[in-house]
Amino acid sequence: MTVEGLEPADIPVVDMSLLQGTPEEERGALKLLDNAFQACGFAYISNHGISEEFLNEARSYSKKFFELPIDVKLSILHPSDGGVEDHRGFVPDGLTYVSQLVFDDATVQELRRTAPEKKQSLEMGNPHTEEAGKDTPKNRLPTEEELPGLRAFVEKWWDAMTDLNHTILRFCSKALELPDENYLSRSQTRNLCHMTWNHFPSMAMNLLEDGSFRRLNAHTDFGQITLLFPDPVGGLEVNDGKVFRPVAFKPNTMVINIGDLMERQTNGRWKSSLHRVVAPEEKLGRIDGSTGVYAAERYSMVYFGSPDPESMVKTLPGCDVKGRWEPSVVQAGMHEVTCEEWIQKRVAAEFLNPEAAKGEV
Repeated sequence: MTVEGLEPADIPVVDMSLLQGTPEEERGALKLLDNAFQACGFAYISNHGISEEFLNEARSYSKKFFELPIDVKLSILHPSDGGVEDHRGFVPDGLTYVSQLVFDDATVQELRRTAPEKKQSLEMGNPHTEEAGKDTPKNRLPTEEELPGLRAFVEKWWDAMTDLNHTILRFCSKALELPDENYLSRSQTRNLCHMTWNHFPSMAMNLLEDGSFRRLNAHTDFGQITLLFPDPVGGLEVNDGKVFRPVAFKPNTMVINIGDLMERQTNGRWKSSLHRVVAPEEKLGRIDGSTGVYAAERYSMVYFGSPDPESMVKTLPGCDVKGRWEPSVVQAGMHEVTCEEWIQKRVAAEFLNPEAAKGEV
């Protein structure tokens, strides 16, 4: 749980229109972005181009998906052994467990037993298989009869988030003063990025308070950058180096944060911060007929931008001097690594409980 009375994390709002404004406006916005990523690895982005109507449509489809009967969702189950090659489908409670740089099976299984996570997810990749490559697996989604319009919407949402991801990468290239503004964007030629829609069900507060369950453990993200539309309910927290502080919900903004691969590419200049999801104390709900207090249900939609799988993750031009942060990739003893090797290592560590694939835990 959050330490009561803590102020929200000090995360700046970067106006994307200024990043595309006059030279003076652009310089100021790029400096703000660079400072945010150096300090805590998080930033809010305003004027990002995703309309409120489009965002509400995405939230509506996410909610409709998680409200489907369990047998429909289990028919598109994510493979229980995980893996980057086929990281798609419905993830029920108990199938995954997020940990931070813990790769030993026995240790992860013990953590699962002591404080299991309570959430469901829908994992998705590029829906345009002709673009991603013929060997790219297709998304596991409900049929048109089971959830009309979802497949077509996922394509539209993917395209919009992919375009936004490349736009943010161009700003990152400028902020790092790389040889050209497309330097980072070019590493994602096949658009083999990833999307996750999450649902954290309403549950008794006492089960979260006494540690019986958690919503999402503290972790860093695996890729280059993460684009996030969090639920207004709240609950996201980021570690400022000392304590976890709430990432306050700010209307008309999205959250972006640095992932492990970008932290490694910048040689520790930019930070891949620990973050987690808890039940926000200020947003509580009750279930009809119950006598206890329940944490309100929560949804989130995440886009993970990552380089093409075979890309070597190495220090970017101009980042030769080590920054203030020790990259997670280096901490794991993988100084030279491809994008696929690192993400495979992180994803595989989550999927260590095949028995959970038989149904909800």
